[in-house]
Amino acid sequence: MVQAEQSTSDPKPATYHESIPTPTFQNIRYGEYERNVLDFWKAESEQPTPLVIVIHGGGWCVGSKEKLHEIIDPKPLLKNGISVAAINYRLIGWKMKDLKVTPRVKAPMHDAALAVQFLRSKAEEWNINKELVAATGASAGACTSLWLAYHDDLADPLNDNPVKHESTRLFCVAAKGAQTTLDPVQAREWIPNNKYGSIAFGAKGFYQFLMEARPPPSPCTTYSAWTFRQRSRRCR
Repeated sequence: MVQAEQSTSDPKPATYHESIPTPTFQNIRYGEYERNVLDFWKAESEQPTPLVIVIHGGGWCVGSKEKLHEIIDPKPLLKNGISVAAINYRLIGWKMKDLKVTPRVKAPMHDAALAVQFLRSKAEEWNINKELVAATGASAGACTSLWLAYHDDLADPLNDNPVKHESTRLFCVAAKGAQTTLDPVQAREWIPNNKYGSIAFGAKGFYQFLMEARPPPSPCTTYSAWTFRQRSRRCR
């Protein structure tokens, strides 16, 4: 059953730029929600191929996988034996009144994690090397990619869904214009006039967001790549 948690749909179907080749598989469902779909370009190879997963930007509020050409050109990757996937995920803009997730940013980030697991579950069928799975994205997609890279593995070996037995770990990430932290206190240390991030957590404005961000731990640190990067450095 597909849950229609997104209350609004795109006004017209998105299409890829003319420079993008036709996907091998298109609009493959990886989860239960309407926007849990992905496209896959299979590189020709006798050996299992590395995989690059592309996560679109748009502040988690707009955008689609069809914006692939703004992030990468898949043709050189495919030519060099690297498969490509582009994913959609649940959006969190204020128009999405039916989004029953707290904090709101958890929805797209965990959708992306599930997409990684789903693609790994297709390793044999789609000729993917599970050990060489990378992610890239712009803006929010870059933030999500970094969060996946630094976060603990979300694999759940006891889950009834075998897809969730798969690892969410990434071999590497190429981030373009990423929000490296969603913690407004940390962000203001770096950029004193920063007022970004409140919509990711459902706050009604930046200053409410700032007041609710402390004391730690808070969801702002839980969904910030910087937090997990610092922790991983301390554990070395």
